[in-house]
Amino acid sequence: MELNNWEYVYKKKEKSNNQFKKLINVACVLGYFNGDKYIKDQLQSILNQKQETFSLTIFISDDNSNRDFPLLKNFDLENAENNDIYYRKLEKNIGYANNFIFSLRDINLEFDYFCFSDQDDIWTQNKIENALNNILKYDKKLPILYCGRTTYFDEKCEFELGNSLLFKKKPNFKNAIIQSLAGGNTMLFNRSAKDLIVSSIFEDFKIISHDWWCYQLITGAEGIVYYDKNSYVKYRQHRNNLLGSNNTLQNKFHKILSLISGKFKSWNDINLNALNRNKSILKKKNKKLVEDFIKYRDGSLFQRIFLLKFLGIYRQTFLGNLALNIAVVFKRV
Repeated sequence: MELNNWEYVYKKKEKSNNQFKKLINVACVLGYFNGDKYIKDQLQSILNQKQETFSLTIFISDDNSNRDFPLLKNFDLENAENNDIYYRKLEKNIGYANNFIFSLRDINLEFDYFCFSDQDDIWTQNKIENALNNILKYDKKLPILYCGRTTYFDEKCEFELGNSLLFKKKPNFKNAIIQSLAGGNTMLFNRSAKDLIVSSIFEDFKIISHDWWCYQLITGAEGIVYYDKNSYVKYRQHRNNLLGSNNTLQNKFHKILSLISGKFKSWNDINLNALNRNKSILKKKNKKLVEDFIKYRDGSLFQRIFLLKFLGIYRQTFLGNLALNIAVVFKRV
């Protein structure tokens, strides 16, 4: 079957048909851009996954880096004989969010589950195994998304700096419409969820982040979101990170300022446009929520004050909800 622009760069050892039938097939999309400094550690941790019940195929999508991707033959990667690895380089830079979403669209082989990977993390050996164990019990016909926390490490990934915030409120579209729940580097989802995500792509497609979009779509379609309070990702903190930690006082303050400033409103403009163009995917009550949110966020002061109570929109933390209320008053949502 045709693979859109993917080049076969590493082929796993042949196994018998009986061996393949016993395994769950998982595709890992690794979004890459000028990540040669840490890519070996990330790839090695993916290849080191305990693959007793599943097979893993890696799709590396290079978002038109201006530095050459390091050749796999120079990596001396252990355990690579158990995995197929594909690589492609996009002709132009499309941004990290679209790189992930469009890569899902361009995987034309059949897989049972899909996951995202950044280019500079380190995964614990049981990351995928744990995610599968937590969601295999659900009906596969429903879109199902697993996600969870991360653990922050220094640039060399030697010293632990702390964990991402523990969110205790239930994953729900009323939360997703206003807040992302977890990083894409923690996510694993089934084929129904993948098909839903791919079906959302439209001409001049634009979203804020792939992980937030997945959370919005799957909760909007009344799918299942499993949030794991445990962490299986070592999230490397360095100056080139697109997104950093969210548990320091400085970072919390920065996020609150972003919420109150026009930046957060512009994010909502983009997400609400994308959701509005995908209303056919949303369940009736969530479609109505999008319509009402669009209507009332630019309404009178009275409408804005009662916006959150009327619609039931919420963020996961006390400070987040406090900032959200302030943003509503000052017309910043």
